[in-house]
Amino acid sequence: MDILVKKKELKSDFILNSLQSPIIVINSSNKKIIYCNNATEVLLEMGNKNITGEKVTKLFKDDSYFISLIDKSIKSNRNINGYNVLINTPKRKLNVSVSISKIDNNDNLFSIILNDLSKSLELSKQYNFEKSAQSVSSLVAMLCHEIKNPLSGIKGASQIIQKRTDFKGKDLNLIRLINNETERIKNLLNSLEDFTDDRPIKKKSININQIIRTAKILVETIFKEKKINFVENYDPSLPNIFGNEDQLNRLFVNLLKNAAEAIGKTNGIIKVVTRYEHGILPIKVFIEDNGVGIPDELKDNIFDAFVTNKINGKGLGLSICAKIVQNHSGSIEHDNINNKTVFKVTFEKFNK
Repeated sequence: MDILVKKKELKSDFILNSLQSPIIVINSSNKKIIYCNNATEVLLEMGNKNITGEKVTKLFKDDSYFISLIDKSIKSNRNINGYNVLINTPKRKLNVSVSISKIDNNDNLFSIILNDLSKSLELSKQYNFEKSAQSVSSLVAMLCHEIKNPLSGIKGASQIIQKRTDFKGKDLNLIRLINNETERIKNLLNSLEDFTDDRPIKKKSININQIIRTAKILVETIFKEKKINFVENYDPSLPNIFGNEDQLNRLFVNLLKNAAEAIGKTNGIIKVVTRYEHGILPIKVFIEDNGVGIPDELKDNIFDAFVTNKINGKGLGLSICAKIVQNHSGSIEHDNINNKTVFKVTFEKFNK
């Protein structure tokens, strides 16, 4: 009976399958699912055969509020909407908006449309870090230009004085110090200017697991006295991404160094996880530490230039990370889970 109803009522499933919002149709008499589109399969990470025919109360058995909305719609015979409703899929929890509607000309059929609110949140965070990346680019370009001019004058004057005067001992050391430090600052500015260059970067197919492993070895060596326990869980089947090796290495060295610096002298743990999740940016990298965490007053602007809680920090590290991620059309965000700081970086997979 359900199959006959499905064939009769849903002749345009090719249109429904083109929609990004999950759509479920249930028979209200027994609450069995008689139809779902492709987006529902992606959301639940299950095939159509495992979804259709099942009772909606079985697939969402831990989601009492969601089920109560369905019951309310059926009993009242009217449309019901819900916002920020928590549902549990087999592998994750999601906050969604829900629209439950009775299908016209049929007393038994109700449609359920879900919209993943995490995507809206990701877009918002994407905008925030892109804004931060753009701000640091403009700021660095201006600073480099303004600092380089007097810096060249200082170094030139120092070299002239050194040639005209026969310096010895401490005086000669001071002149050399001036020359060396101005050269060091100039090199620093040159490296920062790389991030204001909007020209396309050279990219190739890259195994992100290998990039992170290399960065981890470097950071582990730098902070070997802390004896940090690195817990690594890499997805061996992770597809490659299309990226620049040098920039990606710098990205993960920065993130791992931040994690290491936030950790105390003992019992430090840094967890690194990579995995594949269906979506626009399916390549996920998680870096978690049990350090001091990010102060509440900095959380909303942590990717802005010169925002830092480190005593001697410059506040450019995470801004540079944001710029690198932007160069790779990805996203970066942070969260606090069980008193642990977690940074999540996502990328597109490389399509050959």
